[in-house]
Amino acid sequence: MKFQYFIPLILLLGTGCKQEHDPSAEPVNRVKQNVEVEKTTLYAGLSSLQYSGLVEAKQNTPLSFKSPGTVVEILVEEGQQVKKGQLLAKLDASNSQNSYELAQHQQAQAQDAYDRMKPMYENGTLPAIRWVEVETGLAQAKTAAEMAQRRIEDSALYAPKSGVIGNKSIEPGMNVLPSAMVFELLDINTVYVNIPVPENEVGKLQNGQSATIEITALGETRVGSIQRIGVAANPVSHTYPVKIAVSNVGWKLKPGMVCNVRIASTKNIEGVAISNKALQRNATGQQFVYVLRDSTVMTQLVETIDLVGNQVIVNNLPEGELVVTSGQHKLTTGSVVNIVTPIK
Repeated sequence: MKFQYFIPLILLLGTGCKQEHDPSAEPVNRVKQNVEVEKTTLYAGLSSLQYSGLVEAKQNTPLSFKSPGTVVEILVEEGQQVKKGQLLAKLDASNSQNSYELAQHQQAQAQDAYDRMKPMYENGTLPAIRWVEVETGLAQAKTAAEMAQRRIEDSALYAPKSGVIGNKSIEPGMNVLPSAMVFELLDINTVYVNIPVPENEVGKLQNGQSATIEITALGETRVGSIQRIGVAANPVSHTYPVKIAVSNVGWKLKPGMVCNVRIASTKNIEGVAISNKALQRNATGQQFVYVLRDSTVMTQLVETIDLVGNQVIVNNLPEGELVVTSGQHKLTTGSVVNIVTPIK
């Protein structure tokens, strides 16, 4: 009986050994991934400070009516370019017009009395006190007419200078009060790029210093200069507002656009330059690149020293190393690759 149970056990063990060395379990040939590579180069030069900023209008002018009234017409929209003296909106001027016509009638009466009594005063038949009343009446009538005319003029709002309409806070039929902002007029012939600068870096900047501004939305790069350096830090972020003036011919730069700002410093740096497309980040936040080893790749941790144009200056890499700049999303350490571009 013991012999009968022993044989199947030996067979099972034999079967298990065969499965452990089954050739079908061997790794299959890996598929080559197409990649682009680039050689690392040594870099020695000035460092730069990198910031993210927002475009702002050089000046914001709030516009308001001088008299109360009801809005009857709006002639501009947000974002519209306007010229100095252009009509922007109107209030209902019917009451002001009636008051002006009444004042004109009273002025005509006072003028008539003045014209008839002046000869009498000159030949001495009109008492002086009566003549003073006539002159005063005419002056008051003229003042009343001028005030009524001014109220008519105040029912129309004109642009005090050329610019772009920002916020619009009125609609037809609304009642407005004097000094209540109805439009915001933006001066964007020159714009500011506002950047937050950490407290440990603000001392490295000075007015007039040149800055390179990259506007992603436009795909353009502009050059500006620092115009204002804030003297009070944000209590939460501990950063100082720094404004860079940029010429805006053609008004292509719009308030609110996001910019990447690079300001050259006087500090020299040394390292290895690689394309910013080569830099990757792992799950723990460490930066790395894929380095070519024969026909496979391996990961190499790096530390960023600075950014120079489209290149990243790093350490932990030798000169002439081949790093992957395209196709990384399909790679892991040991991946077999096929280089699809000439090595420069």
